[in-house]
Amino acid sequence: MKYIHQILLAFSILVLSVSCIKEDMDGCDNVTIYFQYLADGDTDVLYKYMTKVDLYVFDESGHIKGVGTYYERDLKNFAVKPSFKLIPGRRYKVVAIGNAYDATKVVNLKATSFSDIYLQNPNWGKGEDNRVTNHDDNYLGQLEFTLPNQKGIMYNDTVRMYSSHIDVDVEIYGLPEPQSRQADGFPYELSFEYSNAQCSFNNEINTDKSAKGTIYPDLIYDYEKKCYRTYDFDLFRMDNQFNGNEHVEVDCCEHILVLREKGVNGDMKPLISGKLYDFISENEEIEDLVIRQEAILPIELKFHNLIGEITVPDWVVVDGKPDWN
Repeated sequence: MKYIHQILLAFSILVLSVSCIKEDMDGCDNVTIYFQYLADGDTDVLYKYMTKVDLYVFDESGHIKGVGTYYERDLKNFAVKPSFKLIPGRRYKVVAIGNAYDATKVVNLKATSFSDIYLQNPNWGKGEDNRVTNHDDNYLGQLEFTLPNQKGIMYNDTVRMYSSHIDVDVEIYGLPEPQSRQADGFPYELSFEYSNAQCSFNNEINTDKSAKGTIYPDLIYDYEKKCYRTYDFDLFRMDNQFNGNEHVEVDCCEHILVLREKGVNGDMKPLISGKLYDFISENEEIEDLVIRQEAILPIELKFHNLIGEITVPDWVVVDGKPDWN
């Protein structure tokens, strides 16, 4: 799991007044929002996993009022300062998004339902020349509150964050070393077809068929392990983490893993393919890793005389659950 630069403090991150979201012009001093992330434990560990949080503020009808962005330099300062000013006596909704960088775009922001506002990679739908290669390791949280109808009252509340992604670690053994150290010179291409393209502001996967696509993770060659592998690769989650069903969902996990070999004439020869749902649901130790907050999907492709199989890595069977918080 990726551990973002650790700030050695173990309680909720405070949002500073580095950005002012105003609904009137009388100042900027009556609401403070806290962020919290518990991962798979009961201790706030937001500082381990997030270096940027975007806070979207909506009125009671779901209309966007403003956006504040807070970076690590803001999140690490624990001075209690207000975040923004809103009109007392009204109800508001806020959505916090963690780690929305170059691989994250918010679409349909003018919709008035969080179910219709999505995170996606900016390249989705732009054609073969703009392939999607990754997602950010996003986190999402939301909160509704009514601001007390009294002037001079400082309102404080906390947004609890939840993971929106899975770290996917694919290692490919038994294939010849690359002739070039440049990734574009590698003779193999890995893809995940029918991948989840969008995650809503409710932290739910858009399961519509039109919201599925193919993602092409970059491969590197590990000369120590003698394998091709992905590096820092994320997909959106494959479960509905809020319905109490602790399993991957079929409509959230339609991905098909495909490894192809590049031919001299530019043709692509399939070497192996498999449905992720079958792989995950048939291996209890894998599914347990996938439904955690700090979810990980480890996959090994092993080739023997060009005959391949999709397997569970030995460390999963031997070591069991990683001790992640």
